[in-house]
Amino acid sequence: MKKTSYLFIILIVLALFTCAVSAEETIGGDKGIIQVNCDVNGASASLISINGDLIETKTVTNGMAEFYVYSTGTPATTVIVSADGYYTASTPVMMPASGKTTSVTVTLEAESVGGDRGFLEVHTNIIGAKVDVMSISGSVATSGYTDASGMVEFAIYTTGTPINSIVVSATGWETQTMSVTSPAKGQTETVTMTLVSSTPAIGGDRGVISVTSNVEGATVQLISISGNVGYTGTISNGQADIAVYTTGTPVNKVSVSATGYQTANASVTMPAKGETNTVDVPLTATPSSPMGFAIIGLLAVIGVAALVRRD
Repeated sequence: MKKTSYLFIILIVLALFTCAVSAEETIGGDKGIIQVNCDVNGASASLISINGDLIETKTVTNGMAEFYVYSTGTPATTVIVSADGYYTASTPVMMPASGKTTSVTVTLEAESVGGDRGFLEVHTNIIGAKVDVMSISGSVATSGYTDASGMVEFAIYTTGTPINSIVVSATGWETQTMSVTSPAKGQTETVTMTLVSSTPAIGGDRGVISVTSNVEGATVQLISISGNVGYTGTISNGQADIAVYTTGTPVNKVSVSATGYQTANASVTMPAKGETNTVDVPLTATPSSPMGFAIIGLLAVIGVAALVRRD
């Protein structure tokens, strides 16, 4: 009788474990891995989507950082790696197929050490934009890429060839040039450059639908009245501002999704020209799978039946 009772307890424990595994496996869709290799442990690796939005930031540990991405989600195209004492670097990435891993290697270049220096801080509205710092001789003194906040900082040596301008470029945006001043020793010069899209606006006036949510990196889809996905975006700093054309097919629904959370939908109203309509779509964590509880119930019945037969 005691042996049977012990067996019954073991079956219940195994059922609870099966429940936990089942719940974990049923979250989300098909996933692959983007592996970023870097020789600077502690560096920050930021994965950027095709829309220029931040998907996720991870810390390089043991020479790498791994991103789990959905093959059906908004594609990732770039990874930006930064670390104190190193120049920020950027490289393209390929989306993995379901169950596969794609790998890229990013090598960070250490900033020069020695001599008096000041700092040039460049802010832009684009993540991963390339910034060339130009010397008075017309050559590139140094280059870097803006990080996940749209900023890059350069150490400028006061004893080196003076600088006089910066050139900022990014795919899909017009390259722009701005005059700058060499910073004095220990000083920081800050400049802001706003890039303009090189793709002409298509058809008519625009408004903005601002979607707020409680999950960073969540994918936002605006659904048109025809049932198709009209616009996409990513939650960053708690919101996603999506420009919509007032003369295009109207959208009437927003869908927000993220790994480990239940997809949520809400109704939206098309904004008029120059207006912003805001909608809040909070996400709820995915509950444990009911399949595990069903297994518990089945095993419990089997255990009770074994006890009755034993008696």
